[in-house]
Amino acid sequence: MPDRPKNIVMIMTDQMHKYALGTVTPYVKTPNLDRLASEGTLFHNAYSCNPVCGPFRGILYSGCYSKDCGVQDNAESLRPDEVTLPMELERLGYDTSFVGKLHLGGNGNVPVPERFWAGHRHFIGYQCYNGFQDNVCFYDEEGREHRYEEHRTDVTGRLGVERLRMLAAGGKPFLHTVFFQAPHYPEQPSEAYEHLYDGFTFPMPEQYRPIEPYTPTYSPYSPRPFENCPDYQRYGGNIQLYLKLYYAMVSQIDRNVGLILDELKALGIEEETAVIFSSDHGDMQGSHGMKNKCLPYERSCGIPLIIKVPGIAPGTVDVPVSCVDYYPTCMELAGGVSEKQLPGESLLPLMRGETRSHKPVFAENHLAQDHPLGVPWFMLRDERYKLTINADTEEVLLLYDMIEDPEESVNLAGRPEMEETAGRLRAELLKETKGYHYQKRT
Repeated sequence: MPDRPKNIVMIMTDQMHKYALGTVTPYVKTPNLDRLASEGTLFHNAYSCNPVCGPFRGILYSGCYSKDCGVQDNAESLRPDEVTLPMELERLGYDTSFVGKLHLGGNGNVPVPERFWAGHRHFIGYQCYNGFQDNVCFYDEEGREHRYEEHRTDVTGRLGVERLRMLAAGGKPFLHTVFFQAPHYPEQPSEAYEHLYDGFTFPMPEQYRPIEPYTPTYSPYSPRPFENCPDYQRYGGNIQLYLKLYYAMVSQIDRNVGLILDELKALGIEEETAVIFSSDHGDMQGSHGMKNKCLPYERSCGIPLIIKVPGIAPGTVDVPVSCVDYYPTCMELAGGVSEKQLPGESLLPLMRGETRSHKPVFAENHLAQDHPLGVPWFMLRDERYKLTINADTEEVLLLYDMIEDPEESVNLAGRPEMEETAGRLRAELLKETKGYHYQKRT
């Protein structure tokens, strides 16, 4: 085994909350991810720094918060002069590849210009297309369209394996990112998985309030009125059916993750490859009477994170961490130092047990029109508390004791006995946001 892994494989999903793993929630059927967690490090408190599709990707590849890299909504791309993780790894001699949903500066089943690839040398994917069983198109480096008669999740997994073989044959160390669109709505698992959870009644979160689980899509544009949409006809008004299909899509992802992990072994590079599994954001699913994403609550902002590094003993980490830490972690895995001033910290010391401290998690979202909180927000999470403030007025909105109240049942904001704690956290949060005012790019 080498002193450090030669390769890095990042497997990402879309709208998969932190509880959607069998190792966390036993009724979830994810045997391959559970095996990965048992062989690697499971982070119980990982967060998206901006729980929405495009901004997460901007953070992932720039290593900077949305307020600094400039990607605040799904229509924005990284600035042309941004130095990205793939670029820095290429400087260190790495080959780089991307497969799947990019969603960084555009939408739809259309060719993706190289300027949007975030610096990857190889590319086969698409921007964003909320469909899984029909019109499944991917586009390669030359802009050539590839159509498939397979489920989008299975195509992503298969192409991920094919490109993995290509990279392994090249002989260079590599970064390989495979980004699944699922389990993002609409909930359309393949027939092989749609009955996997038949007969099971899903327990609801403590803070569940009834919602309409159906969400219309814009890429493609789902039928209007909603009653004409086959997805609405399928699970509209039925949260239990929505959850059944959601977790079926999670289990379908799990099978494809297993194919990628098995291929690493078949290629003989398992022991020289680090694997990172995570998601861009979660799914509220009726918690607090809300749905989807863009929110600071656990089911929206909390994401799964498993990292397996050969040579590091399996374990778990409870210390809060976030997606801004993935970039410096990859740099340390590659044996390099970023030329940028990065706000995140490598997660390897936590995994090795060398430290139990980590800077507090910072998160943000400015798409107030897209979420029921109704205002732009900043969030800070330390080892015990989570504080959320209005990004415009700096008023404290939410304060939760995450040790005593992990379900976020009791908002402590405004309580006299919590005034000192709220003030301390707010002051720390404002240090990070000092001088920042959101301006939408045109």
